Amino acid sequence: MELSDLPNEILEKIFLHLPVDELATVSLVCTAWSELIRTFILPKHASVHIRPVHPVTHRLVPMETILAELMAKPYPRCNIKLTIPNDELPARDEFGKFFQHQGHALKALALQVTQLSAEVLEVFPTLYNLESLTVTSESESAYGAVPENIETALRSLKALRRLRLHLASYSILRSVAFLNGARLVSVTFERFETELHQLRPLLNDHHGTLRELTVRVEEMKPLLALLNSYQGLKLYRLNVKSAGNEDDFSDELIRLYEAQPQLRSLTIGSELSLRAVDALPKKLLQLQELEIIAESINNCKAFRELRHLRKLTLCLYDVRAWDETVAIEGVTELSLAVTFPLISPAIFCSFPRLHRLCLEDVDDESLMRDIIVVRTLLEQMRHVRVLDLENFVFREREILADGVVRFEELENLTCLRYSCRDMSDASLLTMNVSNLRELVLTHCPQVTFKGISFLVRNCPLIEHLHLESNKVGFDDDCLALMARKLTHLRRLVLVNLRALTNASVEAIVSNCFYLLELTITHCIGITLEKADAIEQLSTVKSLKNLIYS
Repeated sequence: MELSDLPNEILEKIFLHLPVDELATVSLVCTAWSELIRTFILPKHASVHIRPVHPVTHRLVPMETILAELMAKPYPRCNIKLTIPNDELPARDEFGKFFQHQGHALKALALQVTQLSAEVLEVFPTLYNLESLTVTSESESAYGAVPENIETALRSLKALRRLRLHLASYSILRSVAFLNGARLVSVTFERFETELHQLRPLLNDHHGTLRELTVRVEEMKPLLALLNSYQGLKLYRLNVKSAGNEDDFSDELIRLYEAQPQLRSLTIGSELSLRAVDALPKKLLQLQELEIIAESINNCKAFRELRHLRKLTLCLYDVRAWDETVAIEGVTELSLAVTFPLISPAIFCSFPRLHRLCLEDVDDESLMRDIIVVRTLLEQMRHVRVLDLENFVFREREILADGVVRFEELENLTCLRYSCRDMSDASLLTMNVSNLRELVLTHCPQVTFKGISFLVRNCPLIEHLHLESNKVGFDDDCLALMARKLTHLRRLVLVNLRALTNASVEAIVSNCFYLLELTITHCIGITLEKADAIEQLSTVKSLKNLIYS
C-alpha cells in the first residue's frame, strides 16, 4: 500500500506528530495532502491568534475585518486566542456574528481582555461545545460590580473541562458556583494569589472530577488541609505555591501524599522539611514529574523507588552529601538549581539516562572553581540531547581545561544553551556538533569572524540561533556569513551586538528566506528608524513574528 492510499483518519494521526509550523511545508507535497491539511487538520488543531496588531508589520489591523475573513472560510477554527483591545469591539455587530457563526465549533478559547464586560459575556451561550477556557483579565476590580448576565454566561458552558485564569478575573472568581453544570477536570489560577473562599466553591462542586490543580495561595497549610478534607478528590497533577515564609506544613503535606497516592505530577513551590522530602518516595510511587525546593536530600537512595519518575526539578541549598553510587535510571529530564557556593560532582553521576539537563546556580565568584566538577559534569552528559547551562557560571579556561569533554564529543546534542563571561573563538572551536539544531550563547564578548566561520561550517543544521552581548567582534560580516550559510535557520535572536549596522538588516532580507521569527534588540549600531527597519524586514515572506527595538 502506498502512503497516498491511507485513509484521512490515519494520515491525520501521522501529521499530528509534526509541529504545526511544519504542516504548511508538508502540504506542498501533493494536492491531496494540501487539501487534507488546509481544510481539515489546521482548522481543527492549529491555534489562531486574533489581535489588533500585525505580528510582523506592527500595523493596526481592523478586528472587524479579521473576524469577517475567518467567517468567510469554509471550515471554522476550533482553537482561537482573541485579544480584545477595547470595550468598543464587543459592542459591534461583527463580534456577535462571528461567535454565532463559529461559536459551536470552538473547543478552546483564550480571551485577553481588560475586563469581562456584559457585551463579552453575551457570546458565551454560543460556546456550548467549549472544552477549554483561558481568561487574561488585566484590570478587574475585586470589589467592582459583576455583570448581570454572568450567571447565564457561565451556566451555558456545559462542556467546559479546563478553566485557566491568568491574573485575577474577579467576575469569574466571584461567580464560580454558576459553573456547577460543567465537569471541570483541570483548574489553573496563575500570577495571582487565590483566596480559599474563592477556591472552596470550585472544589465543592468539582472535586469528584478534578484531576489537575494549579494555584498560588498566601499560606500552604490551610490549602493542604482543604484538599485533604475532600474524600472523593483524586488528583493526578498538583502545582501549589505560597507567598513566602510560614509555619511548618509537613503534617498536612504527608497526609496529602497518603490521600493522593495516584499523583503523577507534583510541584511544591515552598521549601520542604527533610521529613516531607523523605516521605515522598515512600508514598508517591506513581510520580512521573516532581519539582521541589529543599535544604538538601538526606536519603537520595530512596528516590530509586520512584521507578516511573521521568522529569525531576530540584532547587537545593546543599548537595555535598549526595551519594554518587545512587542511580536514578528512570529520569530523562533534570533541572537542578544549587544555592550553596560549593557543589558536589557526585550528583551528576546519578542520572545515567538523561536526555535533557538544565543547570543553574547563584552568581557567585566562588562557584565552579573545582575543575573536577566541570570534568564530571561533561563526562556524565555524553548522551544528552539538550544541555542548558545558560544560567550557570563558567569561565572559558574551565571548559577548555585538559581532560574536560568537549561539546563536540556529545554526539547526541541537538540543543546547547551556554553562557561564558569571557567566551572567545576558542569556545566555538569545540562546537563541531553536526546535529546541533539550537544554539543559545547569552555571553559571547570576544567572539569574532573566525569563530563564527567555524560554527557555520561545522553546525550547518542550526535552526534556532541566539547571540547576545558582544561589543566589537561580532560585526556585519559575521551576520552576513550566518545568513548565507545557515540555510535551515528559522529563529534568530540578536541582543546587544553593538558592532552590527544597517547592513546586517539588508543581509537578513537578502538571505534568510525561511526565517519564521526574528528578534533584534539593543543593537545600537543599527540606526534605522523602527518603522523603516520593520518595513524592510517584513519583506521576508516567511516571517511570522518580528520584534525590533
